[in-house]
Amino acid sequence: MIVKESRIRTKSGAGAIARHVLHGAKNEAIRVLSGSEWLLHDHMREAHREGLKYGLRHIAFNPEEAMTDKELAGFASRLCEELHADPEHLTLVVHQKNGSTHGHLILPEWQQDHVLESRFTWMRMEKVARLEEIRLGHKLVVGRHDKAIAKALRKEGHHHAAEQVDALVPVSHDAKPRAAYTSEARRITERQGLDLPALKKLVTSLWSQSDGLKSFRAALKNHSLTLREGDRKETRPGAQIVETSDGVLVGSFTRLAKVKAAEFRKLLSEEQRQMEPKQEINIKSTRLPIRRTTADFYDEYPIPKSSDAQPVPRKTPVINLPKIPTWQRQLWLKRMADVNTLTTEPLPSSSTVQIRNAEEARFRKEIRKAIAQQHVILDQQAPEASWKPLDRGKTLATWRRQLTPYQKQLRKNFDHYIVAKREWQKAEKSRWQRMTGKARKLEKRTDALFYEFLEILRFVVQALLHIVGLRSEPAWPIRTVLSEKNKPALQRFKKTYDAEFSAMADPQKLETWLDQRFDRIVQARQKRITDWNRAHKDEKNAAQNEIERLSSLLNTKNHKLKHQVLIEPSHSRSPTSFPAYNPQTRYGTSGSPSPF
Repeated sequence: MIVKESRIRTKSGAGAIARHVLHGAKNEAIRVLSGSEWLLHDHMREAHREGLKYGLRHIAFNPEEAMTDKELAGFASRLCEELHADPEHLTLVVHQKNGSTHGHLILPEWQQDHVLESRFTWMRMEKVARLEEIRLGHKLVVGRHDKAIAKALRKEGHHHAAEQVDALVPVSHDAKPRAAYTSEARRITERQGLDLPALKKLVTSLWSQSDGLKSFRAALKNHSLTLREGDRKETRPGAQIVETSDGVLVGSFTRLAKVKAAEFRKLLSEEQRQMEPKQEINIKSTRLPIRRTTADFYDEYPIPKSSDAQPVPRKTPVINLPKIPTWQRQLWLKRMADVNTLTTEPLPSSSTVQIRNAEEARFRKEIRKAIAQQHVILDQQAPEASWKPLDRGKTLATWRRQLTPYQKQLRKNFDHYIVAKREWQKAEKSRWQRMTGKARKLEKRTDALFYEFLEILRFVVQALLHIVGLRSEPAWPIRTVLSEKNKPALQRFKKTYDAEFSAMADPQKLETWLDQRFDRIVQARQKRITDWNRAHKDEKNAAQNEIERLSSLLNTKNHKLKHQVLIEPSHSRSPTSFPAYNPQTRYGTSGSPSPF
């Protein structure tokens, strides 16, 4: 699934994107699953009121295999969760073109209380697309950020999906896929009456059928296309562009034909070398004209003979050798002296040469492999043992910074509710306001603000639990429409998380609550490490004992070994797979067996 993103400026308005998405003439069918044109213009007005540079985020996703409208809507909702966007304010349109469907998701940049996230959105959307392809069983599409996506999936716990995405990563950086043109370039060529995808296929086909640049230029000329040097020579020297005979730009040749820039520069240099004319050497031009002025010219200026000419002495070239440090020169002289010294001392008794046969060497190699495998078991640690210890100051500061906007929002809604409640209580004391119905209206408004306050409370507490790691998913979005039916559930939620609500309402209680939560995290991590070590203690003890047994077997010295244990290649490499010593196996003519 290919996912592309573009941001629409506030000053541009929503007219162009609305015409393209909701009234595209080239589509066979247009189905609006959510949102409307009026909603797009309203989002733009909100962005203009908030002073934002961008007002809308347009995300187009095109699946390689067929997907139903329900599956496309589900994928759009997962994109909203990844970008922390409110799904109640999205516009989702499905286009059908040439028998296949693709979706257009339009999100407002202003999300009522924050701006839509824009950090690494291309990688994050590709990650959601890879997960969707795995979930639906579709063929995985290779992307430019597969390595980073696999790392993020492992961090989130999707290890099986990370292995599948990791298999897509190319060996070299040049093999990564790249887009031949941008969506903006495609829109520009469409307004000029050109079909950019068709031209891209044409250029690729012509290049594959050509045997060089000369034949390729001729093939382009037959289709009213030309290949010339780009206009930005200073920033991109050597870049070649393809354009029509009318001067309409099609795109860069290296991107359209998927050719590496280094290979293309090599082809250009060969073409220029072939076009340059060969320079002919004119021998006549090297003669020096001499004109005789007098009759005795040759007598006055005799030409010396070769025997009379004295050779000029050649100056001996001077070779400046690099200076060698004093310590290095002394070390070199010492080594040279040791080389020339005769060896008169006998070899020590410990350096006796042991001659082993091939079977003995193979047997010792198998023992070393088994010892290495036991060392692997012995070196295993708990998954969290190698993690960096948590920094209390940094962690608490991060939690406070993330919780600050939620605290402000909670206090703001609580103040609105208190002011409305006071106005209602004041109106209840006035008989005139009770008779005119104003007190009843204020009571309804107070109840509505109370429900809204409970909803904000639910949202803030869920955000707190998600930030400190007690909740796996982010807080559910705030519901704009509430009724009395929601009141019991919200009150039960307040009663359940009364401690968290009290902590959010009082900064001093919040500090104590966060300290306790940090201590619990550290204790839980240490407990998991201790449990893991206790569970693997017997296995490590067995590995240590096996290492000692194999090491003693390996260090056994016997220079007159005649019999040896035969190790079958099909046996396991574990230490317990070595067969017992068999004295009937003979590898010689005489001698007693020597056990290891």
